[in-house]
Amino acid sequence: MGMRGVFSPRGRYSQAEPAPLAAPNLDRQRTILVAVDGYESSLRAAAYAIGLARRQASRLVVLYVHTSGPLASTPDSINAIRIANAEAVRAVRIEMDRQATALGVDIAVVERDGSPYVETVRLAGQLRVDAVVMGGGRSFGYQYLGSPATRLVRNARWPVTVIP
Repeated sequence: MGMRGVFSPRGRYSQAEPAPLAAPNLDRQRTILVAVDGYESSLRAAAYAIGLARRQASRLVVLYVHTSGPLASTPDSINAIRIANAEAVRAVRIEMDRQATALGVDIAVVERDGSPYVETVRLAGQLRVDAVVMGGGRSFGYQYLGSPATRLVRNARWPVTVIP
């Protein structure tokens, strides 16, 4: 057949009017998820996420995951960990309320029990977040098992920012 009719108006690759692109859903408010655990790197991640949410006029969801460490084997140690988690999340809530008022950012604090990685992925999927921000872990066990932030970067379906 040759190349003669390929680029002609009657050919297979003729200039056709392109179909209009579907308009993005602009009614949905953008959401940023930040996971905090009370340590310095996660608090820096929260500060970064607050600034990001303010600049992008996004909603910020702060996730605090209650965990029990491997040393929680007695009722007294389990109770002490629960009290420490409750105090930490209370401090996070107070600070997020203060930041929301001062900066005019819509901030919600969500508490979950379990694995920080699993709960971050689960909540991000439920909320259909636009970005996830996490602090980089420096725990001894993370050298062998991988930190939740590292695992999230490897496996996430969202943009992930890790703050050192």
